[in-house]
Amino acid sequence: MHVLDDVNVLDFSQSVAGPYATTLLADFGADVVSVEPPGGGDQRRILHGSFMPTAGRNKRSIVVDLKGDGAPALIEALTAWADVVVHNYRPGTMERLGCDYDTLSALDEDLVYVSITGFGENGPYSDRPGFDPIAQAMSGLMWATGEPDRKPSRVGTSPIDYSTGLFAALSALVALWRRERSGTGAKIEVSLFETAATFMGEWYTHFDATGEQPTRRGHTWDGYAPTGLFETATGLIYLSVPYDDIWQRFCQAIDRDAWLEDSRYESNESRLANREALYADIEDVFGEYERADLVQLLLDTGVPVAELQTVAEATRDEHLAARGLLTTGTQSDGSAVTVAKTPVHVDGELPPIRTAASQPGADTADVLSDLSLADGLVDRLESAGTIPER
Repeated sequence: MHVLDDVNVLDFSQSVAGPYATTLLADFGADVVSVEPPGGGDQRRILHGSFMPTAGRNKRSIVVDLKGDGAPALIEALTAWADVVVHNYRPGTMERLGCDYDTLSALDEDLVYVSITGFGENGPYSDRPGFDPIAQAMSGLMWATGEPDRKPSRVGTSPIDYSTGLFAALSALVALWRRERSGTGAKIEVSLFETAATFMGEWYTHFDATGEQPTRRGHTWDGYAPTGLFETATGLIYLSVPYDDIWQRFCQAIDRDAWLEDSRYESNESRLANREALYADIEDVFGEYERADLVQLLLDTGVPVAELQTVAEATRDEHLAARGLLTTGTQSDGSAVTVAKTPVHVDGELPPIRTAASQPGADTADVLSDLSLADGLVDRLESAGTIPER
């Protein structure tokens, strides 16, 4: 599982996308050193620290004032140690800190340097600050999300952050693979806005071809019908019927063969056109069933269906437990919490959580001992407050 155990990663990132990218690398064995500012990175404060068991696991933390006396010498030593550098500062910040690609690659010509920004390092929006919901808003994703008679809605988690982190980790691995073959490093750029736009690519294509924008449909959407949330006698279920063969099985399962002959419902296009009538008919039928019984009936006939679960219910889901995805992890303060592992099974195993997130700078002395530092540099850094005192 430690397939990256010969890869050293220097992580200057904060918040979500960058730390998640390096968590993915760390989970597969990379030695990730998280360079945090005094007081710790912003990832420690997200949702009252709930992101840290993910953002900080399997990593070592050092605290460095990158503007402090002696910091360039320390960064030079860390760069010599690193194979990959990751940051998610706005364009210009790493240049001011002396940690930009041109500076660091001059120290290590085969360095893989990954830049994560809101909008990329050039273009009209490059100087804008970017966060996940900003990218959702500008890409059209937020426009397409929510109920039709209300304001557009952001997605209930941070999919653009996590997906940008995935692209960043993937690109780092691609660059490392190329380096193995050619000996050359790489400058990688990924951005939140471009990730969100990629998610919306099918809608951009649809609009260009038809002139039609997506209509906010809440729990359903315009691709096929029926799909969405439906009430049963004892709770909500989510139904998804994308193809005509599934539609036939669905109608037969709930004893509504007559719908197969109804001209309003004979094709996906007609079902979409008559969605309101169809959904009313479905809810009339579903109201006669207990939720568990209906879910089992539909599953037995191969119809995609699921119980709507709360976060509390999903946290205790028996399937996630059986698959080993959810485990008990540790907060920085030592308290036990539920944590999701990286959802990649290699030879039947998930990447393990080897170490929990540590306190800011807890591994500074350990990391410095791995570096080739000039005599007296550590004392100078401590005296200047650039690193914490041992």
